[in-house]
Amino acid sequence: MKTIAPEGDLRMAPWWGMALYLAAGIVWVSVGDALLEHWVRTPEQLARWQTVKGGLYVVFTGLLAWWLLAQMRSAERLRHAALERSETMLRLALDGSGSGMWDWDLARRRTSGSPGLWRLLRCSEQRPPQRLNLLRRLHPEDRPRLHRAVLRAIATGKPFDESARLQCFDGSYCWFQARGQCHRDAQGRPVRFSGILTDLTDSRAADERQRLASTVVDNAVEGVIVADAQGHILSVNPAVTRVLGYSEGELLGRNPRILQSGRHDRAFYEAMWGAVRRTGRWQGEIWNRRKNGEVFPEHMSLSAVRDAEGEITHYVCMFSDISHEKAQRQRLEYLAHRDSLTGLPNRDWFVEQLGDAMTQSLNHGEQMALLILNVDRFKDVNDSFGHVVGDEVLRHIAQQVRLSLRPGDLMGRMAGDELAVLARNLRHREGAAAVARHLIDAAGKAWCTPDGIEVATGISVGIAMFPEDARTPEQLLQGAHSAVYGAKASGRRAHAFFDDSMIQAARERLEIEARLRVALAQGHLALHYQPQLSVTTGRIEGAEALVRWCDPEEGVISPARFIPIAETSGVVGPLGRWVMQEACRQAQAWRQAGLPEIRVAVNVSPRQFQIDDVADCAALALSVSGLPAHCLELELTESALAERPETMRQVLQRLRAQGVRIAVDDFGTGYSSLSHLKRFPIDVLKIDQGFIRDIPANTDDMAISATIIAMGHSLGLTVLAEGVETTAQLDFLRERGCDSYQGYLCSRPVPAQEFERLLRAQSAA
Repeated sequence: MKTIAPEGDLRMAPWWGMALYLAAGIVWVSVGDALLEHWVRTPEQLARWQTVKGGLYVVFTGLLAWWLLAQMRSAERLRHAALERSETMLRLALDGSGSGMWDWDLARRRTSGSPGLWRLLRCSEQRPPQRLNLLRRLHPEDRPRLHRAVLRAIATGKPFDESARLQCFDGSYCWFQARGQCHRDAQGRPVRFSGILTDLTDSRAADERQRLASTVVDNAVEGVIVADAQGHILSVNPAVTRVLGYSEGELLGRNPRILQSGRHDRAFYEAMWGAVRRTGRWQGEIWNRRKNGEVFPEHMSLSAVRDAEGEITHYVCMFSDISHEKAQRQRLEYLAHRDSLTGLPNRDWFVEQLGDAMTQSLNHGEQMALLILNVDRFKDVNDSFGHVVGDEVLRHIAQQVRLSLRPGDLMGRMAGDELAVLARNLRHREGAAAVARHLIDAAGKAWCTPDGIEVATGISVGIAMFPEDARTPEQLLQGAHSAVYGAKASGRRAHAFFDDSMIQAARERLEIEARLRVALAQGHLALHYQPQLSVTTGRIEGAEALVRWCDPEEGVISPARFIPIAETSGVVGPLGRWVMQEACRQAQAWRQAGLPEIRVAVNVSPRQFQIDDVADCAALALSVSGLPAHCLELELTESALAERPETMRQVLQRLRAQGVRIAVDDFGTGYSSLSHLKRFPIDVLKIDQGFIRDIPANTDDMAISATIIAMGHSLGLTVLAEGVETTAQLDFLRERGCDSYQGYLCSRPVPAQEFERLLRAQSAA
């Protein structure tokens, strides 16, 4: 590539030539004059010489002028060539730098740009537009700021350097940097404003990526440490200082080995660094130490950073504190085997331990007993004091039982209020009974609330012997569960041994439940009605609706068999709703047939109050049947009133508001408290048949019955006696002022058709 002469060389080259030419002329004239003095002798010769010399001067001057003009033209061509080359180099430099030039003629108010500028603005046309107004292409948010900056640069003459978004010809906005200068004329007036435009899209994207990466690192939950090849810490993110307790200044320049916990030996670290050298990375669990000396686990990833030649330049360590995760994992492992409330082995772990113990027992000929401990009246504790107190009572019982175990015995919590104890190394069944009695006594110790209230309860124990009663853990548990029901049936704080009849009874309960559901769906149930008569007039005033089940295969099934099963299985809900609707339908049918209007009494199980809204059920039955509300009487027991007194009071008030009558059935067998009864909207007291059966032979029953009648009347209630079978019993009730009665003396419960005949016969009399 040729070197272009500087502008000064181009300007001086003709003057050097002219100086040489003048020197040559002076020499020649001086020599000529010297020769003239030597050769010219006559005036004529002198005149000719002067003429010749004048001509030579003319020729010399002309040649000099021509030569000077040629030199000046040559210099001008060189300057133009240099200028063109300079412009070419400038254009190439601008194009190579990715920038474009803009020029704003302030006088003409015209803006022009270089080809590179049009490319930056994504102009796809071969001939760019003649007019360019960069200010109008500014993003609306940037335009006020750039406008002020341009005016400031023109006014002050200071360099212009701003970044802004410009709308390209494809409609998109891109970031550009504009740098320029305002040019002034000789009088100091601004004439031009020019500069270059640089695309910042890629650089801003790179800066944004770097900013985001830095933000991610700074806000990462994981700690990030960067060290040089010698292991000196160069940088840490905030998570490092938060987790380790060191400040950034305390870590920079130091070796990460200050964090070692001492739990890992040399071989561990050699293996870790060996993996980093071989593969460039290691990750795993490691224990390190905080500044306060606490040792904690962390999950760490260590990576090596290499240069282009493959040499390690840096190490990057990322770690996260997993102490909470490990604690949670340990807690989950604990909960997988332990009951969270009592700390005892849970059902799964206890069954596993039970299976191991049974295997050992068979190998050594050992006899064992599995005892299922069920807390008595635990629901009453929860309902009376709340579940928090209930949990404390259960924890107290578990602690008392655990302290009473013999060495080698196992204990666990099955579910709810059931605990299990495996008594080992027994010689006979009486040893198991002795263990049961000992545990019953231990669990009977009262628990005292922080307020000083003693909560006393007890346990019932079911016992199954191994290997006598069962050969597998499941069979042994099943037997003990069956036995605990027998213990509860014989009274609280009792124990009972398993026998095969219990399994048979459990299977029968399941069978009855399944068949009862089918009977309810297929219409195998019917209502029988027992008359309720006035003691004074002897006329039928009402009827108690009693459900009967006539099975197609077995025939009539006693209510004593299926009613308790219905109450414990949940079938009592749909069964109770059906009884209420069928009784209302039948009573309304009798009314529409022109028979005397009577009350129909329906028994409502305490369980039904728990699973149904009885007030809504009654309203629906009355609405569907059309029976007046005062013709429906709902019977419930005193125990139902005592279980949830406030809830029951609200339900009964809603029933009273509808006009439904309320009767307390089997009165005298429960609380029999006057203060308790007066809280509820009750209409009828029914004396239990157990107090009527032995009248007049039993004076105590007579006294109790008379007291109930008097107490009911004092509360403004109607009193009805159940189970009246003799005229002597009826005479006693009449003497004591009892209002109504029902029993075999008048009629057994009969189907609807027979009861209808009783009503018609009474109407005809």
